[in-house]
Amino acid sequence: MSAQSPHDAGAVPVGVAPGPSRRLGVLVPSSNSNAESSILRMLAAEDDVSAHFSRFRLPADLGDRIDAGVLGDAPALLADAEPDAVAFHGTSGSWTGFAGERSLCAQLETVVGAPATTATLAVRAALAELGLERVGLVFPGPRAIAEDIVVQYAADGIGMPVISVPDVQLANAEIARVGGDRIDALMRPAFREGVDGVVCIGTNLRSAYRVAAFEAEYGIPVVDSATATLWHLLRRAGARRAIAGWGALLAS
Repeated sequence: MSAQSPHDAGAVPVGVAPGPSRRLGVLVPSSNSNAESSILRMLAAEDDVSAHFSRFRLPADLGDRIDAGVLGDAPALLADAEPDAVAFHGTSGSWTGFAGERSLCAQLETVVGAPATTATLAVRAALAELGLERVGLVFPGPRAIAEDIVVQYAADGIGMPVISVPDVQLANAEIARVGGDRIDALMRPAFREGVDGVVCIGTNLRSAYRVAAFEAEYGIPVVDSATATLWHLLRRAGARRAIAGWGALLAS
């Protein structure tokens, strides 16, 4: 059998390095099982972009602010992959405050040496991109925390007149196991008259898979925090592109 020619189908052209031209770094809470799978599915057709993950353990108290001390070695380990941008794939800043998220980004940029974002800042940027000012809030955690989210967003000019939370409190690992029917039941009450969009805050909730269907049904945008994180991360990495099938934001 003769050796394969460099011009054969599937061969890498001489002088071209194989692999993606853009690398995305993602810091994932250890109890989150949605981040990797959802991002890889969204990027399935994007051959020139890769995602690389590093894990850390969340503090026991939801009210604790995430900083470099909580993340430990995870950012430095991720820096070894030389990503073009890095994202903290968690939404705690939605209730602990936007200022802390910006401080976290500054810390990440110092350690990783690349532009940084967080799920919270990504959601805020997505709302601005879509021109949304009054949104229904879907949150898979306690109502008290959801009310703190409303306060934080109100201080930043976003009204949340509707809150939808589960009837029972769920641990983060349990949130990832919530099925499609329960996700629909959680999301639907947020679509009320007077809102110009809906936001799902909680990157372990698999609401991203339901965004396109709800947008088609109600005719208003839905911002999912996991989707928004990838959308903003692509922008921070200089890899903007439209990705169909996941709603208006990622398709923009």
